[in-house]
Amino acid sequence: MTGYKRKTFQAGSRRGGGFTLIELMIVVVIVAVLAAIAYPSYQSYVRETKRSDAHTALLRIAALQEKHFSDNNAYATSTTTLGYAAHPATSNDGNWAVTVTAVGPAAFTLNASPAGSHSDADCNVITLTSAGMKTPGNCW
Repeated sequence: MTGYKRKTFQAGSRRGGGFTLIELMIVVVIVAVLAAIAYPSYQSYVRETKRSDAHTALLRIAALQEKHFSDNNAYATSTTTLGYAAHPATSNDGNWAVTVTAVGPAAFTLNASPAGSHSDADCNVITLTSAGMKTPGNCW
């Protein structure tokens, strides 16, 4: 077979399968851009999840207040009266402290504020009243 050349590899030639430094740097830049876009969305998601913990605690204590009112013809002035171990009561995840303010025997206000290392600049206090008022509106 004349004219047939056997393919040989020389030292220093690329043998496929590897990545160049430029290719790796491009991938790193793409991952960094995606992370810069995704991280704020993730933080927002976590914040909303923690707020739902406050909502659950407020609604549970409001239901206990209504039960207490039907039994005693007055709202409780403390979460200990409603069966919690301490006042203020903490939410399930411990991110919120819920306090009861009795406006009178026939009205109450519940306030949830961040507890421990948790902070929420937009919703420093989330409020629910016996009339069903939920403030601030953007936190519900």
